[in-house]
Amino acid sequence: MKQINFPHVGMRIVKTAVAVMIAYGIFLPFGLLYDAETYRGVLGQMGPLYACIACIVCMQSTLGQTVASGVSRLIGVAIGGVLGVATLLLGDLLEEPLIVLPILGLLCVAGMWISLLIRRPAACVMACIVPCVILVTGVTGADRYYYAAARIIETVVGVCVAMLVNTILPDHREEAAVPKPEEQKEEKRP
Repeated sequence: MKQINFPHVGMRIVKTAVAVMIAYGIFLPFGLLYDAETYRGVLGQMGPLYACIACIVCMQSTLGQTVASGVSRLIGVAIGGVLGVATLLLGDLLEEPLIVLPILGLLCVAGMWISLLIRRPAACVMACIVPCVILVTGVTGADRYYYAAARIIETVVGVCVAMLVNTILPDHREEAAVPKPEEQKEEKRP
């Protein structure tokens, strides 16, 4: 009879779960659960979903990796936020799906290009996700800007929670040895 090997629930999984719970819990005491009827503006559009998603995306196996990844994700949020909010200036043109389609493609290319230009490849993910989230909604008019701001704030909260949790909770894995640029050059020489 063949033995079944079950996946190990390690510290990385536990830390991800804790980060998601904290990210969700941050919004609860303030009643920020996407309640546009009670709250006006950005607060009415805010809730924990994108904070939880950011926690899941940013958690890595070691603190050093999470910090490096988290900083890049924050840069990606900034890039994507600027691109997405700037695109909202197109106003009524965004009501036409055949116009939004190529714009989404251009935003993804622009977000990745800017991220690679500043040598932050890990920023590409958020630089693409944030403008897509901003544009692919049923939100119209001034609420678009509130929606965009809420998504950016939520994502930043999630990235910060992920870095905090990975800093506080122990990690028994060793940091991967990454060669310094000068060591890489020496290795390539014959």
